[in-house]
Amino acid sequence: MAVLMPVAAAVFFAVWHSFCDALAWRIYEAFYSPRRKQVADKYRFVLGGSSRCEACSAPVSIRGLVPVVGFFLVKGRCERCTRPISWRFPVFEALAAVYGLTLGLKELAPAEFVLATIVYALIWVVIATDYRVLLIPTEAILGLLITGLVGLLLIRYPQWYRFESIDLGLDLSVAFVWYALFHLLRIASGYKMGLADVRLVLALGFLLGHPLALYLPGFAAMLAIGFYLLRRYSVLIYAPSETQIPFGVFLGAGYLLLSLLRDYR
Repeated sequence: MAVLMPVAAAVFFAVWHSFCDALAWRIYEAFYSPRRKQVADKYRFVLGGSSRCEACSAPVSIRGLVPVVGFFLVKGRCERCTRPISWRFPVFEALAAVYGLTLGLKELAPAEFVLATIVYALIWVVIATDYRVLLIPTEAILGLLITGLVGLLLIRYPQWYRFESIDLGLDLSVAFVWYALFHLLRIASGYKMGLADVRLVLALGFLLGHPLALYLPGFAAMLAIGFYLLRRYSVLIYAPSETQIPFGVFLGAGYLLLSLLRDYR
């Protein structure tokens, strides 16, 4: 049983990531892509659509939907238009499996695991959308804010109303301090930083808690600098802009990495 649960969590997150990636693509197609006006019933498309080839829109076969392995079963190409499928699909599905395995080893309570699953989906929507169009969906930030507060008040500190510990106050303080500092940074930069990034810092601060939330912005900045240094010396790495940084991508990635260091018990 000790081995079964982490393995099951790894498989689950690989499948979950595949769904989240398809969901993020549908949100992009329905609301942000050049073809968005052609999508009539947007919410039905997002919630009820099927996985399709990004090039020709052909439905992905059942074997192609198998996380990681499916990429090799279809030989890395769309079965209809034969265009190459990006390696990002099996790579990120494998990374999601590692993420799930790590969470499984932490032996999370059911409520914590469910919360982590919801947060992963919302963060992936943030990462995928911001990387494509340099914009973070407000609905995703709102979802993260709600799940962050639920995690604080109902899971991490279910008896917060007794005021027996200062930990909840510290968690809230760290989140709001970064929120205020990012507002100042946004003003100092001439409003080049988006307001969505500021709100995202607050939501992720709720979710991480202290002391890890203290390190999130700096860690995200290091990830961004490292990525763009690699981008400068490699034509194989795509970046959405040479002048703008989709900081929500690195805040989300930073949260996922730092969350593995949290002691959930």
